[in-house]
Amino acid sequence: MKIIVIGGTGLIGSKLVKKLREHGHEAVAAAPNTGVNTLTGEGLAEVLKGASVVVDVSNSRHGRRSCAELFRDIHPKPTQL
Repeated sequence: MKIIVIGGTGLIGSKLVKKLREHGHEAVAAAPNTGVNTLTGEGLAEVLKGASVVVDVSNSRHGRRSCAELFRDIHPKPTQL
């Protein structure tokens, strides 16, 4: 399963990515240093292609919008798992 981890290169996110990979998932760290900027949206649409799950461990809200709200804007109709 492809799992996107917003904040995936930080203290908690990097550990989560490692654990997910150990369990056989395609875990992708989404962070500015991996080409994904959730503030501007740069790289976000591309990294979300084919994703089944998005986890936000960035511990921040971007202005008044959370990463979950940004995700819903890009993928307005979530699929059933």
